[in-house]
Amino acid sequence: MKAYTIDLRQKIIDTYESEPISQRELAKRFRVAPSFVVKLLKQYRETGQLAPKSRPGRPRLLDAEQMQVVQDLVEAKNDITLEELCSELHQQFELTVSNSTMCRVMQRLHLTHKKRPLHPNEKETERVQLLRHDYWDELRDVKVEDLVFIDESGVNLGLVRLFAWAFQGQRAYGRQPKRGQNVSIVAGLSLAGVVASAVILGAFDGLTFEAFVATRLVPNLWPGACMVMDNCSIHQGEAIRHLIEGAGAQLVYLPPYSPDFSPIENFWSKVKAILRACGARTYQALANAIEIAFEEVAEVDIINWFSHCCYCTP
Repeated sequence: MKAYTIDLRQKIIDTYESEPISQRELAKRFRVAPSFVVKLLKQYRETGQLAPKSRPGRPRLLDAEQMQVVQDLVEAKNDITLEELCSELHQQFELTVSNSTMCRVMQRLHLTHKKRPLHPNEKETERVQLLRHDYWDELRDVKVEDLVFIDESGVNLGLVRLFAWAFQGQRAYGRQPKRGQNVSIVAGLSLAGVVASAVILGAFDGLTFEAFVATRLVPNLWPGACMVMDNCSIHQGEAIRHLIEGAGAQLVYLPPYSPDFSPIENFWSKVKAILRACGARTYQALANAIEIAFEEVAEVDIINWFSHCCYCTP
C-alpha cells in the first residue's frame, strides 16, 4: 500500500492541535484508518517527524561482488544458461539461487535473452579484415547516389508468417502450403529506388544473370554509376564487367563474408515480410505480390538501410 503524503499528514496534525476533536473523528474526516491516526500522532510526539517510516523489503540475495561475477560470466560467454550461472555462483560462493532469482538478477543488470546472428569464423581473419578495409578505400570517391547494389533472392509458394497469437498455455497452429518450384528474383537497389529487376522460375546461372545485366540493368545505368555485388561465380564473368563498363559505370565486388555492407539484404527482408503477408499460392499471384512488395518499399526505408550500412547519414 502506498504511504500517505506529507501534506495529508501535516493537515491531520494541524487539525488535531487546533480543534477539540477525537482521534476517531479525525480519521473519519480525512478518510483514513483510526490506527493510522494513532500511529501518526505517536510518531509526531516522539520524534517530531511526519515522514513515513522506511519499510525495507527482503535484502537482495546477491551482493555487488556476486552481481559483477554474473556480469563477467555473461560477457565471457554470452550463450550461458541460467542453470549454468546458478552453478557457477554455487561453485564460487557456495550460494544456492533458483533460476527465477537468476532471471531477476539478469533484469537488474539490464541483460536480455535474444537471438544472436551467427557469422563465419573466417570473417575475423586478418585477410578478410584487410579486404573489408580495401573495399571502403575503393569506394572513397564514389557518391552514395551512384551506388547500385545487386543481389538475388529466392521465394516460393509456401511463404507464410512464422509468428501468430494464441492464449497463454496454447500453441499457435498454421497450415504449411506446398512450396512448389523455387522462384528467383534479382534486383539492383540505389538510393533512389529499384533500378532494375527480373523474376524467373528456378535459379539464376551465369547466362540468365548476364541476360539481366544486358537487357534490364545496363539500359538504366548512367556514367559514374557504381555496381556493387557479391563475388559469387555467376557475377564474375568478363562479359558482365564489359557490359557494365561499356555503359560508363564501374563494377566493385563486396569483400567475402560481408553482407552487412549491402543494403539490399535489408531490402529483401522487407520484401519477404510483405510476401508472407500476401500468401500467394499461384505463380501469377506471386509475381503480382512481388510487384506490390517492390512498390511498398518507401524512400525512407532505403535511406535507413544505406545509413545502417554506413554509406550515408539519415
